Amino acid sequence: MFGTFTPTTNLCKFGLPSLDEALGGGLARGATLVVEQTIGADADPFILSFLANGLQSMDYTYLLSTEQTFDHYKRIFQGFGRNPDMELRTGRLRFIDAFSGSFQTGLSSVISVEDEGIGIERIADITEPREVNEAIRRSLLHVQKGPTVGIRGAVMSLSSIINTVGNNKMVFSFLQNRRAMDKVENSTTLISLNADAHDPMFVRAIEHMTDGILSVTRVDDPNFSDPIQQVEIVMIKGKAELAGRKKRFRFFGGRIEDLD
Repeated sequence: MFGTFTPTTNLCKFGLPSLDEALGGGLARGATLVVEQTIGADADPFILSFLANGLQSMDYTYLLSTEQTFDHYKRIFQGFGRNPDMELRTGRLRFIDAFSGSFQTGLSSVISVEDEGIGIERIADITEPREVNEAIRRSLLHVQKGPTVGIRGAVMSLSSIINTVGNNKMVFSFLQNRRAMDKVENSTTLISLNADAHDPMFVRAIEHMTDGILSVTRVDDPNFSDPIQQVEIVMIKGKAELAGRKKRFRFFGGRIEDLD
């Protein structure tokens, strides 16, 4: 299911053959992409598959969440054959918790009582997007960056930052900073967005600030009792021929089933 590590000049794969093929082999290093989802769709498994493939390929990865604690994503990672606790301890994975502290949930992201906090960065307030980017920077301080070092990341989701900050300029500043850092560090970041929850013109402005757009929507199919997730390539900069390609998947039993 997962690819093998090659020099970072190569593309970043999702580990989903039909989607990787539709993308022309994968996503470019140094790119910042938005993954849009609408009500009824779930982009999380695809983003986690992208990170899991990075771990399999010996990339360093980070996951910044404004919506869930580590335990939620831990189960998904395990379904993809990864041991997230071990990945945290080895430094290959960093989890940035912008949920439990920011929204005073009373929950926490903990590996175990003995190892509390290992590999986990916390953000107490996401109303300052600069601090969000700073948390990402801190989480990667242990990485000796260079041309042979791959980095992948995910921000889940931008919608929580938008709704909390309430200032479009600050959101744009966050995106510009993230995109600049991806270029400098040759890292690839996926940013999820609840596209139907925001003003269409604002969403369009966000799209213009990224290197690519993937859209995840729910599709009902009479052949399956559970919903099908469709991934559409809306835009990949420099690869206009990829626009409009669609692939269907089913998230079943903790795994992604490729229907194409």
